[in-house]
Amino acid sequence: MSLSISRVEPTLRRIAQQKLLSCPPGTPIAEAARRMAEARCSSILVEEQDRIIGIWTERDALALDPSDPRGGETAIAQVMSSPVMTLHVDTGLGEAAMRFREEEVRHFLVVDDGGQRVGIVSQSDVVINQGIEYYISLRELKSVFSRRLLLVPAAMPAELAMREMKQSGFDALIVERSGADNTRELGILTERDVVRLIGDGGLSRPVGEVASFPLITLPVSASLFQARQRFVDHTIRHLGVCGETGELLGLITFADILANIELEYVQQLKETLHQYEETLAASDKQLRLAACAFESTCEGILVTDAEQIIESVNPAFTMITGYRAEEAIGKKASLLASGRHDRAFYAAMFTTIESTGHWQGELWNRRSDGEIYVAWLTIDVVYDDQDRVCNYVAVFSDITSRKAAEERMSFLAQHDALTSLPNRTLLDDRLLRAIAHAQRNDKMLAVIFLDLDDFKRVNDSIGHHAGDRVLQLVAQRLVGCVRSEDTVARLGGDEFVVLIEELECAADIPEIVAKMRDSLTQPFPVDSHSVNVRCSIGVSLYPEAGDTPEELLRHADAAMYQAKEASDASNAAKPG
Repeated sequence: MSLSISRVEPTLRRIAQQKLLSCPPGTPIAEAARRMAEARCSSILVEEQDRIIGIWTERDALALDPSDPRGGETAIAQVMSSPVMTLHVDTGLGEAAMRFREEEVRHFLVVDDGGQRVGIVSQSDVVINQGIEYYISLRELKSVFSRRLLLVPAAMPAELAMREMKQSGFDALIVERSGADNTRELGILTERDVVRLIGDGGLSRPVGEVASFPLITLPVSASLFQARQRFVDHTIRHLGVCGETGELLGLITFADILANIELEYVQQLKETLHQYEETLAASDKQLRLAACAFESTCEGILVTDAEQIIESVNPAFTMITGYRAEEAIGKKASLLASGRHDRAFYAAMFTTIESTGHWQGELWNRRSDGEIYVAWLTIDVVYDDQDRVCNYVAVFSDITSRKAAEERMSFLAQHDALTSLPNRTLLDDRLLRAIAHAQRNDKMLAVIFLDLDDFKRVNDSIGHHAGDRVLQLVAQRLVGCVRSEDTVARLGGDEFVVLIEELECAADIPEIVAKMRDSLTQPFPVDSHSVNVRCSIGVSLYPEAGDTPEELLRHADAAMYQAKEASDASNAAKPG
Protein backbone atom coordinates (compact mmCIF):
# COMPACT_ATOMS: atom_id res chain seq x y z
CA MET A 1 0.00 0.00 0.00
CA SER A 2 1.60 3.28 -1.08
CA LEU A 3 0.88 6.65 0.48
CA SER A 4 1.03 10.10 -1.07
CA ILE A 5 -0.28 13.61 -0.62
CA SER A 6 -1.73 14.75 -3.90
CA ARG A 7 -1.55 18.48 -3.23
CA VAL A 8 1.67 20.17 -4.39
CA GLU A 9 2.15 22.74 -1.67
CA PRO A 10 3.55 26.20 -2.51
CA THR A 11 6.74 27.26 -0.73
CA LEU A 12 8.08 30.47 0.78
CA ARG A 13 10.18 31.02 -2.34
CA ARG A 14 7.04 32.26 -4.10
CA ILE A 15 5.70 34.57 -1.40
CA ALA A 16 8.68 35.94 0.56
CA GLN A 17 8.88 39.75 0.47
CA GLN A 18 12.27 40.41 -1.13
CA LYS A 19 12.41 44.13 -0.26
CA LEU A 20 13.71 44.19 3.30
CA LEU A 21 13.40 47.25 5.56
CA SER A 22 16.50 47.55 7.78
CA CYS A 23 18.35 50.04 9.97
CA PRO A 24 21.56 50.26 12.04
CA PRO A 25 21.46 49.25 15.73
CA GLY A 26 21.81 52.85 16.89
CA THR A 27 18.64 54.04 15.11
CA PRO A 28 16.16 55.75 17.50
CA ILE A 29 12.86 53.91 17.92
CA ALA A 30 10.89 56.94 16.67
CA GLU A 31 12.88 57.01 13.42
CA ALA A 32 12.44 53.24 12.91
CA ALA A 33 8.69 53.58 13.55
CA ARG A 34 8.44 56.45 11.06
CA ARG A 35 10.16 54.39 8.37
CA MET A 36 7.89 51.40 9.07
CA ALA A 37 4.80 53.60 8.82
CA GLU A 38 5.97 55.14 5.51
CA ALA A 39 6.76 51.73 4.02
CA ARG A 40 3.59 50.14 5.54
CA CYS A 41 5.80 47.38 6.93
CA SER A 42 5.02 45.43 10.09
CA SER A 43 8.69 44.92 10.95
CA ILE A 44 12.16 46.36 10.51
CA LEU A 45 15.39 44.36 10.62
CA VAL A 46 18.42 45.57 12.58
CA GLU A 47 21.58 45.23 10.51
CA GLU A 48 25.21 45.63 11.54
CA GLN A 49 28.12 45.09 9.13
CA ASP A 50 25.91 43.28 6.60
CA ARG A 51 24.62 40.94 9.31
CA ILE A 52 21.04 40.78 10.61
CA ILE A 53 21.28 40.94 14.42
CA GLY A 54 17.65 41.57 15.41
CA ILE A 55 14.11 42.56 14.45
CA TRP A 56 11.60 45.11 15.81
CA THR A 57 7.90 44.66 15.05
CA GLU A 58 4.56 46.34 15.57
CA ARG A 59 3.96 44.07 18.58
CA ASP A 60 7.25 45.28 20.12
CA ALA A 61 5.99 48.87 19.87
CA LEU A 62 3.47 48.12 22.63
CA ALA A 63 6.33 47.30 25.00
CA LEU A 64 7.49 50.94 25.03
CA ASP A 65 6.55 53.17 27.96
CA PRO A 66 4.24 55.79 26.40
CA SER A 67 4.70 58.09 29.39
CA ASP A 68 8.46 58.34 28.84
CA PRO A 69 9.03 61.53 26.79
CA ARG A 70 12.43 60.25 25.68
CA GLY A 71 11.31 56.73 24.89
CA GLY A 72 11.42 57.44 21.16
CA GLU A 73 15.13 58.23 21.46
CA THR A 74 15.95 54.72 22.67
CA ALA A 75 18.30 52.89 20.30
CA ILE A 76 16.50 50.07 18.53
CA ALA A 77 19.25 47.63 19.56
CA GLN A 78 18.06 47.95 23.18
CA VAL A 79 14.50 46.77 22.45
CA MET A 80 14.85 44.53 19.40
CA SER A 81 14.19 40.77 19.43
CA SER A 82 17.26 38.64 18.83
CA PRO A 83 18.17 36.32 17.26
CA VAL A 84 15.91 36.55 14.22
CA MET A 85 14.08 33.27 13.54
CA THR A 86 14.67 31.84 10.05
CA LEU A 87 12.96 29.47 7.61
CA HIS A 88 14.44 27.90 4.50
CA VAL A 89 13.21 29.32 1.22
CA ASP A 90 11.78 25.92 0.16
CA THR A 91 9.68 25.45 3.32
CA GLY A 92 6.05 24.65 2.46
CA LEU A 93 3.30 27.01 3.57
CA GLY A 94 1.68 24.35 5.76
CA GLU A 95 4.90 23.72 7.65
CA ALA A 96 5.47 27.49 7.87
CA ALA A 97 2.03 27.88 9.45
CA MET A 98 2.96 25.33 12.12
CA ARG A 99 6.30 27.03 12.78
CA PHE A 100 4.57 30.38 13.33
CA ARG A 101 2.51 28.86 16.12
CA GLU A 102 5.32 26.78 17.63
CA GLU A 103 7.78 29.69 17.80
CA GLU A 104 5.07 32.26 18.72
CA VAL A 105 6.49 34.87 16.35
CA ARG A 106 4.93 36.90 13.55
CA HIS A 107 7.87 37.13 11.15
CA PHE A 108 10.53 34.78 9.81
CA LEU A 109 13.63 35.75 7.85
CA VAL A 110 13.74 33.54 4.73
CA VAL A 111 17.19 32.18 3.87
CA ASP A 112 18.74 29.96 1.17
CA ASP A 113 21.02 26.91 1.48
CA GLY A 114 23.97 29.15 2.31
CA GLY A 115 22.11 31.03 5.02
CA GLN A 116 21.90 34.17 2.88
CA ARG A 117 18.78 36.29 3.27
CA VAL A 118 16.17 35.93 0.53
CA GLY A 119 13.30 37.91 2.03
CA ILE A 120 10.91 38.04 4.96
CA VAL A 121 7.53 36.37 5.50
CA SER A 122 4.76 37.23 7.95
CA GLN A 123 1.68 35.43 9.22
CA SER A 124 -0.37 37.57 6.86
CA ASP A 125 1.63 36.35 3.85
CA VAL A 126 0.90 32.73 4.77
CA VAL A 127 -2.84 33.33 5.16
CA ILE A 128 -3.16 35.28 1.91
CA ASN A 129 -1.29 32.71 -0.15
CA GLN A 130 -2.77 29.46 1.16
CA GLY A 131 -4.63 27.53 -1.50
CA ILE A 132 -8.45 27.58 -1.55
CA GLU A 133 -8.54 23.87 -0.68
CA TYR A 134 -7.88 24.82 2.93
CA TYR A 135 -11.24 26.58 3.03
CA ILE A 136 -13.50 24.17 1.10
CA SER A 137 -15.08 23.15 4.39
CA LEU A 138 -16.31 26.78 4.74
CA ARG A 139 -16.05 26.91 8.50
CA GLU A 140 -18.04 29.73 10.02
CA LEU A 141 -16.40 32.63 11.86
CA LYS A 142 -18.03 31.58 15.11
CA SER A 143 -15.70 28.56 15.25
CA VAL A 144 -12.54 30.65 15.64
CA PHE A 145 -13.15 34.31 16.51
CA SER A 146 -12.31 35.83 19.89
CA ARG A 147 -15.17 37.16 22.03
CA ARG A 148 -12.79 39.37 24.02
CA LEU A 149 -13.03 43.08 23.17
CA LEU A 150 -11.39 46.23 24.41
CA LEU A 151 -13.75 49.18 23.84
CA VAL A 152 -12.55 52.74 24.52
CA PRO A 153 -14.06 56.21 23.94
CA ALA A 154 -12.80 58.34 21.07
CA ALA A 155 -11.59 61.04 23.49
CA MET A 156 -9.08 58.73 25.22
CA PRO A 157 -5.44 59.81 24.58
CA ALA A 158 -3.55 57.41 22.34
CA GLU A 159 -0.88 57.14 25.04
CA LEU A 160 -3.41 55.72 27.51
CA ALA A 161 -4.95 53.46 24.87
CA MET A 162 -1.52 52.06 24.07
CA ARG A 163 -1.02 51.24 27.76
CA GLU A 164 -4.44 49.54 27.87
CA MET A 165 -3.54 47.40 24.84
CA LYS A 166 -0.25 46.38 26.42
CA GLN A 167 -1.73 45.50 29.82
CA SER A 168 -4.66 43.56 28.32
CA GLY A 169 -2.58 41.69 25.74
CA PHE A 170 -4.65 42.97 22.78
CA ASP A 171 -3.20 43.81 19.37
CA ALA A 172 -6.18 46.07 18.57
CA LEU A 173 -8.95 47.92 20.36
CA ILE A 174 -12.38 49.20 19.35
CA VAL A 175 -12.95 52.98 19.38
CA GLU A 176 -16.46 54.34 19.94
CA ARG A 177 -17.60 57.81 18.90
CA SER A 178 -20.85 59.68 18.23
CA GLY A 179 -21.63 60.10 14.55
CA ALA A 180 -24.27 62.07 12.72
CA ASP A 181 -27.59 62.31 14.60
CA ASN A 182 -25.81 60.97 17.69
CA THR A 183 -25.54 57.52 16.15
CA ARG A 184 -22.90 55.18 17.53
CA GLU A 185 -19.89 54.64 15.25
CA LEU A 186 -17.19 52.05 15.81
CA GLY A 187 -13.61 52.16 14.55
CA ILE A 188 -10.39 50.28 15.26
CA LEU A 189 -6.89 51.15 16.50
CA THR A 190 -4.18 48.56 15.78
CA GLU A 191 -0.50 47.99 16.48
CA ARG A 192 0.29 49.49 13.08
CA ASP A 193 -1.41 52.72 14.16
CA VAL A 194 0.68 52.70 17.35
CA VAL A 195 3.88 52.44 15.29
CA ARG A 196 2.75 55.40 13.16
CA LEU A 197 2.02 57.46 16.30
CA ILE A 198 5.43 56.64 17.77
CA GLY A 199 7.06 57.70 14.51
CA ASP A 200 5.34 61.09 14.31
CA GLY A 201 5.20 61.75 18.07
CA GLY A 202 1.40 61.75 18.15
CA LEU A 203 0.77 59.64 21.26
CA SER A 204 -0.93 62.57 22.97
CA ARG A 205 -3.69 62.76 20.34
CA PRO A 206 -7.13 61.27 21.08
CA VAL A 207 -7.70 57.84 19.55
CA GLY A 208 -10.76 59.13 17.71
CA GLU A 209 -8.43 61.15 15.45
CA VAL A 210 -6.15 58.26 14.52
CA ALA A 211 -8.42 55.19 14.53
CA SER A 212 -9.81 53.78 11.28
CA PHE A 213 -13.55 54.32 10.80
CA PRO A 214 -15.78 52.54 10.21
CA LEU A 215 -14.92 49.12 11.62
CA ILE A 216 -15.27 46.60 8.78
CA THR A 217 -17.41 43.65 9.89
CA LEU A 218 -18.86 40.31 8.81
CA PRO A 219 -21.78 38.35 10.28
CA VAL A 220 -20.91 35.49 12.59
CA SER A 221 -22.36 33.02 10.06
CA ALA A 222 -19.84 34.07 7.36
CA SER A 223 -17.12 31.60 6.38
CA LEU A 224 -13.39 31.79 6.91
CA PHE A 225 -12.98 31.99 3.15
CA GLN A 226 -15.16 35.10 3.07
CA ALA A 227 -13.10 36.57 5.90
CA ARG A 228 -9.89 35.96 4.02
CA GLN A 229 -11.30 37.68 0.94
CA ARG A 230 -12.39 40.67 3.03
CA PHE A 231 -8.90 40.93 4.54
CA VAL A 232 -7.32 40.96 1.09
CA ASP A 233 -9.84 43.33 -0.50
CA HIS A 234 -9.48 45.98 2.23
CA THR A 235 -5.79 45.38 3.03
CA ILE A 236 -6.60 44.97 6.73
CA ARG A 237 -5.74 42.45 9.44
CA HIS A 238 -8.77 42.70 11.77
CA LEU A 239 -12.47 42.17 11.16
CA GLY A 240 -15.38 42.76 13.48
CA VAL A 241 -17.75 39.81 13.95
CA CYS A 242 -21.44 40.76 14.38
CA GLY A 243 -24.40 38.84 15.68
CA GLU A 244 -27.68 38.31 13.88
CA THR A 245 -29.05 41.64 15.14
CA GLY A 246 -25.89 43.59 14.25
CA GLU A 247 -24.31 43.75 17.73
CA LEU A 248 -20.51 43.48 17.81
CA LEU A 249 -19.46 40.12 19.28
CA GLY A 250 -15.70 40.12 18.81
CA LEU A 251 -12.79 40.30 16.39
CA ILE A 252 -11.15 37.87 14.01
CA THR A 253 -7.53 38.28 12.90
CA PHE A 254 -5.11 36.75 10.47
CA ALA A 255 -3.73 34.74 13.40
CA ASP A 256 -7.12 33.09 13.90
CA ILE A 257 -7.19 31.96 10.27
CA LEU A 258 -3.58 30.79 10.53
CA ALA A 259 -4.55 28.58 13.47
CA ASN A 260 -7.29 27.06 11.32
CA ILE A 261 -4.80 26.44 8.51
CA GLU A 262 -2.52 24.64 10.95
CA LEU A 263 -5.46 22.56 12.19
CA GLU A 264 -6.23 21.48 8.60
CA TYR A 265 -2.56 20.74 7.92
CA VAL A 266 -2.17 18.67 11.09
CA GLN A 267 -5.41 16.84 10.33
CA GLN A 268 -4.04 15.91 6.92
CA LEU A 269 -0.88 14.58 8.54
CA LYS A 270 -2.94 12.61 11.06
CA GLU A 271 -4.96 11.03 8.26
CA THR A 272 -1.73 10.05 6.50
CA LEU A 273 -0.32 8.63 9.73
CA HIS A 274 -3.54 6.69 10.25
CA GLN A 275 -3.08 5.02 6.86
CA TYR A 276 0.50 4.29 7.79
CA GLU A 277 -0.61 2.68 11.07
CA GLU A 278 -2.98 0.43 9.10
CA THR A 279 -0.06 -0.59 6.92
CA LEU A 280 2.01 -1.43 9.99
CA ALA A 281 -0.85 -3.49 11.42
CA ALA A 282 -0.73 -5.67 8.29
CA SER A 283 2.98 -6.35 8.67
CA ASP A 284 4.55 -8.21 11.60
CA LYS A 285 7.95 -6.89 10.61
CA GLN A 286 6.74 -3.29 10.73
CA LEU A 287 5.09 -3.90 14.09
CA ARG A 288 8.39 -5.21 15.47
CA LEU A 289 10.16 -2.11 14.17
CA ALA A 290 7.58 0.14 15.84
CA ALA A 291 7.94 -1.78 19.12
CA CYS A 292 11.72 -1.45 18.88
CA ALA A 293 11.43 2.31 18.40
CA PHE A 294 9.08 2.56 21.40
CA GLU A 295 11.50 0.59 23.56
CA SER A 296 14.77 2.22 22.45
CA THR A 297 13.91 5.91 22.13
CA CYS A 298 15.56 8.16 24.71
CA GLU A 299 12.34 10.13 25.20
CA GLY A 300 9.87 9.01 27.79
CA ILE A 301 6.51 7.77 26.46
CA LEU A 302 3.33 7.00 28.34
CA VAL A 303 -0.05 6.06 26.93
CA THR A 304 -3.23 6.55 28.92
CA ASP A 305 -6.86 5.72 28.29
CA ALA A 306 -9.58 8.35 27.95
CA GLU A 307 -9.73 8.65 31.76
CA GLN A 308 -5.95 9.36 31.93
CA ILE A 309 -5.17 5.98 33.49
CA ILE A 310 -1.68 4.87 32.41
CA GLU A 311 -1.83 1.83 30.12
CA SER A 312 1.81 1.53 29.00
CA VAL A 313 5.23 3.18 29.39
CA ASN A 314 8.60 2.68 27.75
CA PRO A 315 12.03 2.12 29.39
CA ALA A 316 12.97 5.79 28.96
CA PHE A 317 9.94 6.69 31.09
CA THR A 318 11.43 4.64 33.95
CA MET A 319 14.91 6.11 33.39
CA ILE A 320 13.59 9.70 33.62
CA THR A 321 10.91 9.37 36.31
CA GLY A 322 12.25 6.48 38.42
CA TYR A 323 8.87 4.71 38.29
CA ARG A 324 8.97 1.10 37.06
CA ALA A 325 6.29 0.04 34.60
CA GLU A 326 4.43 -1.98 37.25
CA GLU A 327 4.41 1.04 39.57
CA ALA A 328 2.95 3.37 36.95
CA ILE A 329 0.51 1.24 34.95
CA GLY A 330 -3.00 1.48 36.35
CA LYS A 331 -2.29 4.81 38.08
CA LYS A 332 -3.49 8.25 37.02
CA ALA A 333 -1.04 10.34 34.97
CA SER A 334 -1.20 12.87 37.82
CA LEU A 335 1.19 10.47 39.57
CA LEU A 336 3.95 12.68 38.11
CA ALA A 337 2.47 16.03 39.18
CA SER A 338 4.93 18.24 41.05
CA GLY A 339 2.39 20.56 42.70
CA ARG A 340 4.00 23.60 41.10
CA HIS A 341 1.18 24.17 38.62
CA ASP A 342 -2.23 25.36 39.76
CA ARG A 343 -5.63 24.20 38.56
CA ALA A 344 -5.85 27.07 36.08
CA PHE A 345 -2.70 25.81 34.31
CA TYR A 346 -4.08 22.29 33.84
CA ALA A 347 -7.51 23.64 32.89
CA ALA A 348 -5.93 25.71 30.12
CA MET A 349 -3.86 22.72 29.00
CA PHE A 350 -6.88 20.45 28.64
CA THR A 351 -8.93 23.17 27.00
CA THR A 352 -6.24 23.30 24.30
CA ILE A 353 -6.12 19.52 24.05
CA GLU A 354 -9.90 19.25 23.72
CA SER A 355 -10.06 21.96 21.06
CA THR A 356 -6.96 21.05 19.02
CA GLY A 357 -6.09 17.47 19.99
CA HIS A 358 -2.55 18.58 20.82
CA TRP A 359 -0.52 20.38 23.50
CA GLN A 360 3.19 21.11 23.80
CA GLY A 361 5.18 23.00 26.41
CA GLU A 362 7.28 22.95 29.57
CA LEU A 363 6.02 21.19 32.67
CA TRP A 364 7.41 20.71 36.16
CA ASN A 365 7.11 17.03 37.18
CA ARG A 366 8.23 14.93 40.15
CA ARG A 367 10.35 11.76 40.08
CA SER A 368 9.63 8.76 42.28
CA ASP A 369 12.24 9.96 44.83
CA GLY A 370 10.52 13.35 45.11
CA GLU A 371 13.04 15.29 43.00
CA ILE A 372 11.50 18.00 40.81
CA TYR A 373 12.52 18.20 37.15
CA VAL A 374 11.52 20.16 34.06
CA ALA A 375 10.05 18.20 31.15
CA TRP A 376 9.43 19.25 27.55
CA LEU A 377 6.11 17.51 26.97
CA THR A 378 4.00 16.80 23.90
CA ILE A 379 0.50 15.36 24.30
CA ASP A 380 -1.59 14.08 21.38
CA VAL A 381 -5.11 12.68 21.36
CA VAL A 382 -6.02 9.39 19.66
CA TYR A 383 -9.64 9.10 18.48
CA ASP A 384 -11.68 6.01 17.60
CA ASP A 385 -13.84 5.53 14.50
CA GLN A 386 -16.67 7.51 16.13
CA ASP A 387 -14.29 10.43 16.78
CA ARG A 388 -14.33 9.73 20.50
CA VAL A 389 -11.18 10.05 22.63
CA CYS A 390 -9.71 6.62 23.31
CA ASN A 391 -6.12 7.43 24.28
CA TYR A 392 -3.69 10.20 25.18
CA VAL A 393 -0.06 9.76 24.10
CA ALA A 394 2.56 11.81 25.98
CA VAL A 395 6.17 12.08 24.83
CA PHE A 396 8.62 13.96 27.06
CA SER A 397 12.29 14.62 27.74
CA ASP A 398 14.12 15.88 30.81
CA ILE A 399 15.42 19.40 30.09
CA THR A 400 16.36 20.30 33.67
CA SER A 401 20.10 20.54 32.97
CA ARG A 402 19.59 22.51 29.77
CA LYS A 403 17.20 24.91 31.48
CA ALA A 404 19.57 25.40 34.42
CA ALA A 405 22.41 26.10 31.99
CA GLU A 406 20.25 28.63 30.13
CA GLU A 407 19.32 30.35 33.38
CA ARG A 408 22.97 30.39 34.46
CA MET A 409 24.03 31.91 31.13
CA SER A 410 21.28 34.50 31.44
CA PHE A 411 22.44 35.33 34.99
CA LEU A 412 26.11 35.60 33.99
CA ALA A 413 25.22 37.91 31.12
CA GLN A 414 24.16 40.51 33.70
CA HIS A 415 26.14 39.58 36.81
CA ASP A 416 29.76 39.36 37.90
CA ALA A 417 30.88 35.72 38.06
CA LEU A 418 33.07 36.19 41.17
CA THR A 419 30.76 38.21 43.46
CA SER A 420 27.33 37.60 41.82
CA LEU A 421 26.81 41.37 41.89
CA PRO A 422 25.24 43.13 38.89
CA ASN A 423 27.80 43.88 36.17
CA ARG A 424 28.14 46.97 33.97
CA THR A 425 25.34 45.85 31.63
CA LEU A 426 22.77 45.43 34.41
CA LEU A 427 24.02 48.57 36.19
CA ASP A 428 23.45 50.64 33.03
CA ASP A 429 19.92 49.26 32.74
CA ARG A 430 19.09 50.04 36.36
CA LEU A 431 20.63 53.50 36.03
CA LEU A 432 18.41 54.22 33.03
CA ARG A 433 15.32 53.11 34.94
CA ALA A 434 16.37 55.01 38.08
CA ILE A 435 16.94 58.23 36.11
CA ALA A 436 13.55 57.94 34.42
CA HIS A 437 11.89 57.29 37.79
CA ALA A 438 13.71 60.24 39.37
CA GLN A 439 12.61 62.52 36.53
CA ARG A 440 8.97 61.53 36.93
CA ASN A 441 8.98 61.87 40.73
CA ASP A 442 11.33 64.87 41.07
CA LYS A 443 13.78 62.86 43.18
CA MET A 444 17.56 62.71 43.51
CA LEU A 445 19.84 59.72 43.13
CA ALA A 446 23.50 59.13 43.87
CA VAL A 447 26.20 57.13 42.09
CA ILE A 448 29.06 56.13 44.43
CA PHE A 449 32.28 54.94 42.75
CA LEU A 450 34.55 52.91 45.04
CA ASP A 451 38.10 51.68 44.33
CA LEU A 452 40.27 49.56 46.66
CA ASP A 453 43.64 51.26 47.12
CA ASP A 454 46.76 49.25 46.26
CA PHE A 455 44.78 46.01 46.01
CA LYS A 456 47.58 44.48 43.94
CA ARG A 457 49.51 44.24 47.22
CA VAL A 458 46.94 41.76 48.55
CA ASN A 459 47.24 39.51 45.49
CA ASP A 460 51.05 39.68 45.52
CA SER A 461 51.39 38.98 49.23
CA ILE A 462 48.82 36.22 49.91
CA GLY A 463 47.81 35.08 46.42
CA HIS A 464 45.04 35.66 43.90
CA HIS A 465 42.73 33.08 45.49
CA ALA A 466 42.81 35.01 48.77
CA GLY A 467 42.41 38.28 46.83
CA ASP A 468 39.27 36.91 45.18
CA ARG A 469 37.90 36.00 48.60
CA VAL A 470 38.55 39.55 49.82
CA LEU A 471 36.60 40.92 46.84
CA GLN A 472 33.68 38.63 47.70
CA LEU A 473 33.71 39.83 51.31
CA VAL A 474 33.90 43.47 50.17
CA ALA A 475 30.82 42.85 48.02
CA GLN A 476 28.94 41.35 50.97
CA ARG A 477 29.79 44.27 53.26
CA LEU A 478 28.79 46.87 50.67
CA VAL A 479 25.44 45.14 50.17
CA GLY A 480 24.96 45.22 53.94
CA CYS A 481 25.52 48.99 53.99
CA VAL A 482 22.61 49.91 51.70
CA ARG A 483 18.90 49.22 51.35
CA SER A 484 17.51 46.28 49.39
CA GLU A 485 16.20 48.61 46.69
CA ASP A 486 19.69 50.07 46.08
CA THR A 487 22.21 48.46 43.71
CA VAL A 488 25.78 47.36 44.39
CA ALA A 489 27.66 46.46 41.20
CA ARG A 490 31.18 45.35 40.35
CA LEU A 491 32.66 46.87 37.21
CA GLY A 492 35.73 44.63 37.30
CA GLY A 493 39.02 44.35 39.16
CA ASP A 494 38.70 46.22 42.46
CA GLU A 495 36.12 48.77 41.25
CA PHE A 496 32.60 48.85 42.67
CA VAL A 497 29.63 51.16 42.05
CA VAL A 498 26.69 51.76 44.41
CA LEU A 499 23.44 53.26 43.08
CA ILE A 500 21.32 54.97 45.75
CA GLU A 501 17.75 55.64 44.55
CA GLU A 502 14.97 57.79 46.05
CA LEU A 503 17.51 60.08 47.71
CA GLU A 504 15.67 62.69 49.75
CA CYS A 505 18.61 64.99 50.48
CA ALA A 506 22.24 65.26 49.34
CA ALA A 507 23.19 65.71 53.01
CA ASP A 508 22.43 61.98 53.53
CA ILE A 509 25.36 60.92 51.34
CA PRO A 510 28.24 61.57 53.80
CA GLU A 511 26.61 59.26 56.34
CA ILE A 512 26.21 56.51 53.72
CA VAL A 513 29.82 56.90 52.53
CA ALA A 514 31.10 56.89 56.12
CA LYS A 515 29.17 53.66 56.79
CA MET A 516 30.79 52.01 53.78
CA ARG A 517 34.26 53.24 54.71
CA ASP A 518 33.88 52.08 58.32
CA SER A 519 32.68 48.67 57.18
CA LEU A 520 35.63 48.20 54.82
CA THR A 521 38.24 49.32 57.33
CA GLN A 522 37.45 46.30 59.51
CA PRO A 523 39.95 43.45 58.85
CA PHE A 524 38.92 40.71 56.42
CA PRO A 525 39.57 37.17 57.73
CA VAL A 526 40.88 35.10 54.82
CA ASP A 527 42.26 31.65 55.57
CA SER A 528 44.86 32.30 58.27
CA HIS A 529 45.36 35.93 57.33
CA SER A 530 43.78 39.16 58.55
CA VAL A 531 43.67 41.50 55.55
CA ASN A 532 43.23 45.27 55.80
CA VAL A 533 42.22 47.35 52.80
CA ARG A 534 41.77 51.05 52.16
CA CYS A 535 39.43 52.55 49.61
CA SER A 536 38.86 55.76 47.67
CA ILE A 537 35.28 56.90 47.13
CA GLY A 538 33.77 59.38 44.70
CA VAL A 539 30.14 60.50 44.43
CA SER A 540 28.00 62.10 41.72
CA LEU A 541 24.43 63.27 42.16
CA TYR A 542 21.51 63.36 39.76
CA PRO A 543 20.56 65.80 38.36
CA GLU A 544 23.50 68.12 39.21
CA ALA A 545 26.18 65.87 37.67
CA GLY A 546 24.20 64.81 34.59
CA ASP A 547 21.12 62.98 33.43
CA THR A 548 22.64 59.95 31.67
CA PRO A 549 24.37 56.84 33.09
CA GLU A 550 27.57 57.78 31.27
CA GLU A 551 27.73 61.26 32.78
CA LEU A 552 26.95 60.12 36.32
CA LEU A 553 29.54 57.31 36.19
CA ARG A 554 32.16 59.59 34.66
CA HIS A 555 31.75 62.26 37.32
CA ALA A 556 31.73 59.70 40.15
CA ASP A 557 34.91 58.13 38.71
CA ALA A 558 36.58 61.55 38.51
CA ALA A 559 35.59 62.34 42.10
CA MET A 560 37.02 59.00 43.21
CA TYR A 561 40.37 59.74 41.57
CA GLN A 562 40.45 63.16 43.23
CA ALA A 563 39.89 61.46 46.57
CA LYS A 564 42.62 58.90 45.80
CA GLU A 565 45.13 61.66 44.87
CA ALA A 566 44.29 63.59 48.03
CA SER A 567 44.76 60.45 50.13
CA ASP A 568 48.11 59.67 48.47
CA ALA A 569 49.31 63.24 49.05
CA SER A 570 48.23 63.08 52.68
CA ASN A 571 50.02 59.78 53.25
CA ALA A 572 53.16 61.10 51.57
CA ALA A 573 53.15 64.18 53.84
CA LYS A 574 53.07 62.12 57.03
CA PRO A 575 56.46 61.76 58.76
CA GLY A 576 58.23 58.52 57.88
